[in-house]
Amino acid sequence: ADPDSPVGDLDILDPDEKQLILEDWNHTDHATTTDTLVSMFGAQVTRTPDAPAVVDGNRTLSYAEFDARVNRLARHLITQGVRPETIVALRMRRSLDFIVGVYATLTAGAAYLPIDPHHPAERTHFILAVAQPTCMLTTTHDDQDDPPDPVPVLHLDTIDLSPLSAMPVTDADRRAPLRPQNTAYVMFTSGSTGRPKGVTVAHSAIVNEVQWV
Repeated sequence: ADPDSPVGDLDILDPDEKQLILEDWNHTDHATTTDTLVSMFGAQVTRTPDAPAVVDGNRTLSYAEFDARVNRLARHLITQGVRPETIVALRMRRSLDFIVGVYATLTAGAAYLPIDPHHPAERTHFILAVAQPTCMLTTTHDDQDDPPDPVPVLHLDTIDLSPLSAMPVTDADRRAPLRPQNTAYVMFTSGSTGRPKGVTVAHSAIVNEVQWV
């Protein structure tokens, strides 16, 4: 009727639709989560210990097998000073070892920082200098250049974790309790408009996303 009217002035919702939208928008009276990614993973291990958890080519680990590897590595990380609100860098290609490293870092209470081993050394050194991780997990396969001092490097394919317990890691084992508000991971921007910038994400944010999906 009036082609010159601004789109923003058009009333495209009827009253009932408007009310439904308002009710949904204001529906925020849900409980704050007390879960972490670690507690959610532990619950899944309990539910389906024999189900496949990780598949990498012709290698498959059940939840129980995967959990055992994670717990042993987490205990080793704790001995290296890893704790909640510290960072562990993971410079590895996508692999079974990478996923073990991610969950072991989370289980020890720390946040993981993924670093692509194919990225330029200058970018990697800058990110490590900014993030100041407690240590860096890699493999002899992915270890291409020396990180800036004093970042200790741990090679997942050479560490002997067999003496360590595979039992679940609890707050009694950690250097500090793990809470939903603790940082779970750190991501750095591409740096296309300047230096890369780090963004931290808490357990509660990811758990909320997972539960919503």
